[in-house]
Amino acid sequence: MSHSLLEISQAGLVTGLSSAVELRPFVRRQLSPEEGRAIEILGHAIEYLADEYCADGQPKGRLGNADPRIEAIQTLKVLNRSIYFSAAEVQPAFARMKRWVLGTPTP
Repeated sequence: MSHSLLEISQAGLVTGLSSAVELRPFVRRQLSPEEGRAIEILGHAIEYLADEYCADGQPKGRLGNADPRIEAIQTLKVLNRSIYFSAAEVQPAFARMKRWVLGTPTP
């Protein structure tokens, strides 16, 4: 029998999930070629460090918090998000058409 995550959460089997997950509306961003390339490079660096961390045979301890690779991954993720969120938002096509039909100014 399969249960959805919402059903499991409502049953009290998953705690703290709603506080850990911040819901954001879907927003498209228009990245410049430089921003896109930077995000691509950061993504590859994050993958490389994560793969290297997982592949070594060293004991990790509790989530490997003391490993400098984890700190590096977190730093790269922050840079990745900052580049992405600094890009201009692209309004949905329907909203643009609606403004055009109604003759309302662009926000």
